[in-house]
Amino acid sequence: MKISKLILIALGVSLVAGHAWAAPYVILKDGTRVDGTQIRALPNGNINLQVGAGMRTFPKGSYIKAVADKPAEFDRGMAAMQAKKYDEAVKLFEGIVSRYRMLDWDIQAGRQLAEARLGKGDAEGAVKAYEQLFETNPAERQNADSAWGMRRAMLAAKQYSALTKQLDVVAASGSRADAARAQNMRGDIQLAQNNIEPAALDYLRTAILFQDVKDPIIQGEACFKAAAALEQLRHANARDLYKKASEYTASPYAAQAAAKLR
Repeated sequence: MKISKLILIALGVSLVAGHAWAAPYVILKDGTRVDGTQIRALPNGNINLQVGAGMRTFPKGSYIKAVADKPAEFDRGMAAMQAKKYDEAVKLFEGIVSRYRMLDWDIQAGRQLAEARLGKGDAEGAVKAYEQLFETNPAERQNADSAWGMRRAMLAAKQYSALTKQLDVVAASGSRADAARAQNMRGDIQLAQNNIEPAALDYLRTAILFQDVKDPIIQGEACFKAAAALEQLRHANARDLYKKASEYTASPYAAQAAAKLR
């Protein structure tokens, strides 16, 4: 094949890949995937998909999922997040949420939009972004990352009463791991209000009462934060807990704990 023809093919692939309609598809309730070349979500919830035989309409409720090709703005938004250019990321993700409603990327961009707002210090805006995500996509309430992201946003927004009620529900009806995370966050609520001793007790409850939860992220956080609180209280056991936290090497707190032992 001639080089010029290869270049044209490469350019064609590149142009298609950057277009929103490059590889859209619809997943039906029986699991069948229907691929097309263009896709559009209608205000009434119907999906129009261009297939080989023409335009095919999938009424609301007849499909599980409709997906457009990844918009180029999404990767740009993620790069902006990595560079901590949160204002730029917010603008990009807001555009995707608006243009790709019901086409999957509104969900993924919605998650990132909330995190971008949180990153720029707009905690209340992050809470609102999560609320919008949950309103338009109720299943996201069951997504662990989104649910805990919302709780982190509520903590930053100082919505302590509402957050405590959520944590009570999680502790009562969730998994042991979720209950342990909830206990850690109870400590965060106390710490945010400068209630050092109650915070220390909450973190210690995770470290002691949830030893069956082997997740090093949860346990490393509990031990490190308990140690830090005890250090403020000038308690002799702070160093022992820093040592224990340093042993959870997969925890992001392990290095900080190890530094405290030098």
